[in-house]
Amino acid sequence: MVSERVRALVCAVVGLVVGAVLGPLFVPDPTGIAAGALAVVVALAVGSGLRATWGRDGA
Repeated sequence: MVSERVRALVCAVVGLVVGAVLGPLFVPDPTGIAAGALAVVVALAVGSGLRATWGRDGA
């Protein structure tokens, strides 16, 4: 199994990449505050969702 530190880092990186892509994509002004806020929300949702499901052994 992958160490906890590596899992946290991978989840953070994946969350940030997805947030950076999807945040500005769905707002009228991709340089505004709404895009930044949406990027943060998406990054947190994806990162924590991945972290919660990664490593489950199905038991």
